[in-house]
Amino acid sequence: MGKSISQTSNSQFSISALIRRKWKIGQRLLRDDGVMTLLVEIFCQLTKPAVWLFDSIRLQWYQIRGKKSFIVLGSEMAVLPKDPGISRELALYKIHEPLATHLLMKTLEPGMNVVDIGGNIGYYAMLEARMVGVTGQVIAIEPMPKNSEQLCNNVRNNGYRQIQIYKMAIGDRNGTASMYVSGKSNWHSLRRNPSTVGEIQVPVSTLDSLLSSLDLASVDLVRMDLEGYEVVVINGMLQAIEKYSPRLLVELHPDLLGKESMLEYLGKLERLGYNVEWLFEQERDLPLRWRFLRIETPTMRELMRDSRICTEPRAMTALFVRGNRRDMATHEAEHNAWQPAPADGRSMETEALARSGLSRRATSSTD
Repeated sequence: MGKSISQTSNSQFSISALIRRKWKIGQRLLRDDGVMTLLVEIFCQLTKPAVWLFDSIRLQWYQIRGKKSFIVLGSEMAVLPKDPGISRELALYKIHEPLATHLLMKTLEPGMNVVDIGGNIGYYAMLEARMVGVTGQVIAIEPMPKNSEQLCNNVRNNGYRQIQIYKMAIGDRNGTASMYVSGKSNWHSLRRNPSTVGEIQVPVSTLDSLLSSLDLASVDLVRMDLEGYEVVVINGMLQAIEKYSPRLLVELHPDLLGKESMLEYLGKLERLGYNVEWLFEQERDLPLRWRFLRIETPTMRELMRDSRICTEPRAMTALFVRGNRRDMATHEAEHNAWQPAPADGRSMETEALARSGLSRRATSSTD
C-alpha cells in the first residue's frame, strides 16, 4: 500500500514537473520567437501520438517489403533494421537534423578536410564527402561494431574514396574504455547517461594521437556527436586545435552534464580563442519544426549566461570558430538574411548535388 502511494506521488510529481517545464519553454518561445512559432510547437506536441502511429505503420510496410536502403541526400544508405534512432528517421524522412544539415552544407567547401567523430552509419560523413569533393578528405570515426560495419558498407557502396574510417572511440587518453550502449544507435557514449542499457569495451585514442599519424595539411572542421562526452574529448585535441584551428560543430548538453560542467567546457573554448559562429536548439531540429528555429549568434559570455545553459537546460547545436578567421558581423548578417528552404530531403539533395558536382566514387577505409 505504502509503495503504491509512493509510486503515485512520484508519478504526480513527474507530471507536474513536466507541465512546469513545458510552460516555461512556451513562455520563452513566445518571448523570443513569437506567436507563430509557439503555435507550431503546440501543434507538433499535440499531434505527436498520431504522427508516431502513422510513421510506425509506414516503417512496418517498409519492413514487410524488405526495404533496408534509401536514397538520402544523393547517397544510397542502408540502415539498421531494428534501430529506433537515426535509422528509423532516415527510413521515414530521408533526412536527419535538417537545419544542421543545411548549415553544414553552407559551411563546407571543396578541398576541405573534415574529422567526423561519432560517424554512426555514415549520414554526415557521406554528406561531408559530397561537399569537400575528391580534393578534400573525411576522417570518419566510429567505435560501435554494428555502426562501423554499416558505415563501411555505405561508404563502399557509394564509392567515396575520400572517406577514411577508423573503428575507435576518441577521448582524452589512449587505450581502451567502456562504451555505454543505448537502445538507439546514435546515442551510444563513453559517458553513462539515462538511455544506457549496457556497456562494451572499445579502443580509444586522443584526436591528437590519431591526427599525428595522418600528417594532414589542414583540418577545417571537427564534428562531434558524443552525447555530452565532448567536454572530455577537448582535452585530447589541444595540439590539433593549436596546429589547425578547426571549426568545431558540437552538441551542447547542459541537460545531461549540468550547469557547472557546461560552463567549464565553454570557458575552456573561450580561453582557446573560440567564438560562437551560430547555434540553435537541437531538440527542435526535426521535420517541420526546424523551419521555425531561430539561428542565434551570441557572444561566448552571452551563451554562458543563457538560461538554457544555467537554469532551463536545453540541448543545442553550435558551430564554434577560432579567433578572427571570419568576419563575425558579416556572417551574422548572412544568417539573418537567410530563409529556410523547403523542409524535405529532396531540396537539400538538389543543393548537395549542385554544389558538389560529384558522382559516386570508390572508397578507402582503415580497420
